[in-house]
Amino acid sequence: MLMILLMISEVSTVAADDMVSPITVGLSESKGFATFTNQLHPGNRIGYRFHEHTPMVSGEAPATASAAGIDPTESSFAQRPGVLKHSLTIGDADWIPQRWTFYLAPVADGIEMLWVVDTFDVGLNQHYAVQQCFRMGGKSNQEWRRTIAETPAFSEFDLWDSTETRGCNPLAEKDASVKTSLSYVLRNGTWAPLPAVRETVGARTPSGLIFDRERAGGRIDSMQEVGPYHARMLEPIDNGLIARIDKDKTWVCGIYWQRTSHVTGHHPADCLHSIVNIGDVPPHSKRAIRGKIYWFKGSLQDLAEHWKQDFPSE
Repeated sequence: MLMILLMISEVSTVAADDMVSPITVGLSESKGFATFTNQLHPGNRIGYRFHEHTPMVSGEAPATASAAGIDPTESSFAQRPGVLKHSLTIGDADWIPQRWTFYLAPVADGIEMLWVVDTFDVGLNQHYAVQQCFRMGGKSNQEWRRTIAETPAFSEFDLWDSTETRGCNPLAEKDASVKTSLSYVLRNGTWAPLPAVRETVGARTPSGLIFDRERAGGRIDSMQEVGPYHARMLEPIDNGLIARIDKDKTWVCGIYWQRTSHVTGHHPADCLHSIVNIGDVPPHSKRAIRGKIYWFKGSLQDLAEHWKQDFPSE
């Protein structure tokens, strides 16, 4: 049986009251990963990585918080009942030194999140986009990845390696020339599947289009690949909401962060990425960004409705 080491201050796991949330959150400070379980969807464990690879950077840092339009008051989110806190100091060679604090609060349909970025002596550039990793590896994935996530319901790799058949509706895809995608984004108000391919693909949000035009000197067509995994860019999307459904289309999960510039899907880790612009922060200042992980029984349309209620201004 695979074991996960869960450590955070003096508390290892927190679940909200069962009547409020079926979600349990576990954090591993030593490895920078989180693991989520849902008592209503047993046999699945979704993973999350807070810090990976290198940032995408463009522009100059603002001189003051008012110039960046930042409210210096940290949100009262941190005071919510059942919230779990995870902090880490970023000091890698390719990064401007900074501190990240994540707050994760289980709710009925997932986990509401707040990401607070604190700068030190050097501020963050206008565009300072960093990748967050939402992992749904299944039973066919490598063992070390399965210690972080084992989510057969949402695993594309499990589906693509499947030899299962069910009545007159064969599900076997191991030898199929065309695979089934479980990953979706919103494009022109409609859910569109990401291609069912093993290469990394993704798409730009409206803010990502602005970001990449600046980085490419106005020649965005010359920038065919973006991000740490060189994701092939597809047609632009409406916003940063990216989702997975199970093969029976009865369960849905997804992730959304404010200020998302790009989303990508990556294999073999069987994960979705939000690339989030945390930048435009002066020295000795902070920015707070809201996000949410969704995981509930329902459809993609249900997910869109939940998202609209949670982020009505976006």
